[in-house]
Amino acid sequence: MANEITKKLTIRDYFKGGYVLVADDMPNMRRTLKNMLKQMGVETVLEADDGTTALETLQNNAGCKFALLDWNMPRMTGINAAKEIRANEHIQDTPILLITAEVENHQVAQAGEVGVNGYVIKPFILKTLQDKIQNIIDARQNPPEYIKLLKQGEELIRRGQYGEALHLFKQVQEMKESSRIHVQIGETFELLGEFDKAHASYTEAARQNGKFLKAYIKAADLHLKRGNEEEALELLLQATTISPGNADRHIAIGKIYLNKGNESKAHHAFSAAIRHESKRTTEIAEELLRIGKAELAEQYFRQSLSKQVDVINTYNRLGIALRRQGKWKEAIKEYEIAITIDPHDEGLYFNMAKSYLEGENRELAEKFFKKALQINPGLTAAKEELAILKKARDG
Repeated sequence: MANEITKKLTIRDYFKGGYVLVADDMPNMRRTLKNMLKQMGVETVLEADDGTTALETLQNNAGCKFALLDWNMPRMTGINAAKEIRANEHIQDTPILLITAEVENHQVAQAGEVGVNGYVIKPFILKTLQDKIQNIIDARQNPPEYIKLLKQGEELIRRGQYGEALHLFKQVQEMKESSRIHVQIGETFELLGEFDKAHASYTEAARQNGKFLKAYIKAADLHLKRGNEEEALELLLQATTISPGNADRHIAIGKIYLNKGNESKAHHAFSAAIRHESKRTTEIAEELLRIGKAELAEQYFRQSLSKQVDVINTYNRLGIALRRQGKWKEAIKEYEIAITIDPHDEGLYFNMAKSYLEGENRELAEKFFKKALQINPGLTAAKEELAILKKARDG
């Protein structure tokens, strides 16, 4: 029968053959959670002390049935780990329960945007955690009919059957009017190239629920695609008011401000992005370098180095930012530091040689191009540079 309900799974049965990941930087909290889970009948629990280790554990150990992530952890927070999980096709379906000491409105919005399944506030008792986990299991096992139809529509989208998906989504709208379905309809209109209808759907979604982040984000993306930066900026700023913890949004705002020539506001937006995800520092620096803002790029590359993010590549890129400002001597100093860290990186020697060329020291340039080739004999760019130097020398 279409409306048949599957027999309810107990927590013990659900976790047979799999494990729960518990990620918290406090050993006592991990121990408490592990004991609670054992009392529920969970046999296997793996532990992590931060978000980075949690991700590595999930990627290296198949069979995770549930992830309990503390919101605030060093290196990578639980909310950022959840974001990474949802972006990884191999582990994105993992149920996630966030653990936090407090929940404010912007955190609820951020958790919803990332796509976690729920959250629990410390301190809590065994029954609270058990009920949260059971409810998530029940919702996954027996979703409402409209959710099943939404999933079918999403599958049609993946197959490229946009018209059929739109028809299904409109059926869902008749069953349950919501901001979510208006956004889904808007996304489908976009795929069909009907941008005005898409915009109208996103606007209606925001009207129905003024805190539904995805409505603002999708509308902003649509404006950016159509070259309407002012309208996109207004929507992104509204979204940031609702949920200020999204680094992607701050970076998008910063880029718009750069295009408008407002470096001060761009810097403010980029700093906010880094505050939430420090690993994005190099990405921001690369964007600044790409658009010709070498001096600003230098600042962010140096900031990235101070956080020990992708050190050798950052030194390489910092050197390029310096050279574009005519600071070839400073670039050489940075490459020298990097070479002490990794003396086997041909890119460092190649860029060192380019710096000496800019300083018109052809002898040292030739020396470092040759050193780069010793490490990597197939480095075509170094061969070409040496051929140009030889031709100039031979006259």
